[in-house]
Amino acid sequence: MTTTGSERTVDLRSSVESKVHLFRGLFQGRDDVYARRFENRKSGKTGYAPACANEWVHGICEKPRVKCADCPHRQFFALTDDVIRWHLTGHDDSGQPVRRQLELRDRVN
Repeated sequence: MTTTGSERTVDLRSSVESKVHLFRGLFQGRDDVYARRFENRKSGKTGYAPACANEWVHGICEKPRVKCADCPHRQFFALTDDVIRWHLTGHDDSGQPVRRQLELRDRVN
């Protein structure tokens, strides 16, 4: 059991909103971007990259020819309560699985 700043106990029976509030209180950092984990199946390379709205969008994203760090079309997703909820529950609003891959926000460049 953990308490929030208002001394309420957050446990397994707590609402998702209470858990999101606790998560935001424990992990401070940027709200304008968050990281997604990636894995290259060919090379086995793994890491984290900023979540981009234009990633793999035909006609905009030029991966793998242009690295994300050099892309002029980068448009990062903001870290919202929904993103944190998806991370904590393991699925998004449509029921699609979401890997628990949220990286500490202050590590994102």
